[in-house]
Amino acid sequence: MHVKDQPYVDTSPKVSDEIRKTTCYMCACRCGINVHLKDGKVAYIEGNRDHPVNKGVLCAKGSAGIMQVTAPSRLRAPLKRVGERGSGQFEEISWEEALGIATDWLGPLREKSPEKLAFFTGRDQSQSFTGYWAQMFGTPNFAAHGGFCSVNMAAGGIYTIGGAFWEFGSPDWDLTEMFVLFGVAEDHDSNPIKIGLGKLKNRGKRVVSVNPV
Repeated sequence: MHVKDQPYVDTSPKVSDEIRKTTCYMCACRCGINVHLKDGKVAYIEGNRDHPVNKGVLCAKGSAGIMQVTAPSRLRAPLKRVGERGSGQFEEISWEEALGIATDWLGPLREKSPEKLAFFTGRDQSQSFTGYWAQMFGTPNFAAHGGFCSVNMAAGGIYTIGGAFWEFGSPDWDLTEMFVLFGVAEDHDSNPIKIGLGKLKNRGKRVVSVNPV
């Protein structure tokens, strides 16, 4: 079959009727993304080529960010356990009932020994709020995702390059002669670092990986 006789295939089909520009929340890099909406609902996520952090590159984790909205397992209301612990039996309740239960639990504790409360939250970006809440409650015992994920990176960055999160305060890719990765797989790093590594390799500079595995 001649090329002219082959059926036309649209390689860039329109998947949305509106595009919203924002940043990805799947890691600390905050890559720029275009969120495609169809009938007011999220239909597709792609990298934003005009964003300075990722320049359109979006990793698998970022692409999966759509599941935060569409996943069947997403919690859409407070749940109350109705079966034995571990049975997985829950029922949806109103926010009023949920807040009432929390008040009944936490009220007496705050009056007598607030420091006995310890809690853990997700992304560290909310710690300005959770820290304030903990202070008002009277407990110093709270932690977040970063304490188990990125604090080691932040501490290492402060002592070596003077910045906590080098996704933003990045090395000087244009003048670096040798770049050393400690305990990080080259292909598992963030998009900004991958882009920087590409610059180094294009300039013929050395990239050394120190990995005990």
